[in-house]
This record gives sequence, C-alpha cells and structure tokens, in this order.
Amino acid sequence: MKSSVKSITTLLPTPRLLPNESEAEFQSSLQGLLSELEIPSPLNIALVIQLNECLWWIKRHTVDKELLLHESMAGILTRSAEFPQSYDNRRVSMALEGFLAGNASEEDEQWIDELLNRAELTVSDLRARGFKGAYKHIKMADDLIHRQYQTMRHLQKSIDSVDFKSRLIKRMDLELAVLENNALAIDANPS
Repeated sequence: MKSSVKSITTLLPTPRLLPNESEAEFQSSLQGLLSELEIPSPLNIALVIQLNECLWWIKRHTVDKELLLHESMAGILTRSAEFPQSYDNRRVSMALEGFLAGNASEEDEQWIDELLNRAELTVSDLRARGFKGAYKHIKMADDLIHRQYQTMRHLQKSIDSVDFKSRLIKRMDLELAVLENNALAIDANPS
C-alpha cells in the first residue's frame, strides 16, 4: 500500500507546510486516515489524501483566526499607547501573545498590564474590540473553514461510494458463484 500511496501523492498537489508545521504530524494524520480504508484502491487513496489536506487546512485556518484576533488586539494596544506612527506593533503583538498564553516574561506581563490600564481596557474588552476590528478577516477564515468542511463531506461521500461499489461487486461475485454452483449441482443430478 505504501508504494501506491507514494505514486498517487506525486500526482496530487500537497499543501506547502509552514516553518512551524510538522511534516511528521501531517504524514501521521494521513496514515491514520489510510488505515481506516477497508479496500485501499487508488481512487480511495487519492480521496483520503485530499481529506487529510482538508483537515490540515481547517487546522491552519483556525490558527489564522486566532492570529488575526491577536494582531487586531495588538493594534488597539499600540494605538492606545500613542506610539509614533512609525512604531511597529510586532513587539506588542509578541508580548500580547505570551501574555494571553500565560508564558510572558515578567517584563512583558507588566508592560501589557500597563498598556491595558492606559487604554482603560480589560483583557475581555480588548478581545471584544479586537474581534470587532478583525471581524471581516475572521469571517473570511471562517468561510474557508466552512468550505473545507463541505469538501470533507463530499470526499467522505465519494469514499463511501467507492467502498460501497467494491463491496457490491464482491457480493455480486459471491452470489454469481453460488448460482453457478447451484447450476452445476442441478446439471450433475438431473433427477
């Protein structure tokens, strides 16, 4: 089966992994889905590969949504601190990400607290305003996720159809063999 997977994967485009994404995790997910196939035909394998990519894109777009929200929140804090126009809010964004994840340095934590106080915001207020500011972009990511879910449903139906077809053919072959055996038995005992 591994050789047929490799030959099919060369025919299908695969998503280019980002630097923080794991090739091993992507392949492990694919192998897990492939192991669920009853009859791994080339068509089933191709459909499962596409299904794995849908799952990968959903995961990626979910992370993108959170990053869009964090970037919007950082922009709000940057503007509230009245930094010069040329200020890059990357530093605020990185400090905020650590702050929200609970692993910020003491200095970054104090700085974000200071920015929140200066803006007269709580973390919940900041998140709500950040969502409002990034809503259009988050909606686009949600639409992409929804499209991937729809694609997954179609792929699953296709996989089921291919599986059903092969099971139906196998069943028909067995029924034909029984009929042939019965016919041979009748021919052998013409009583």
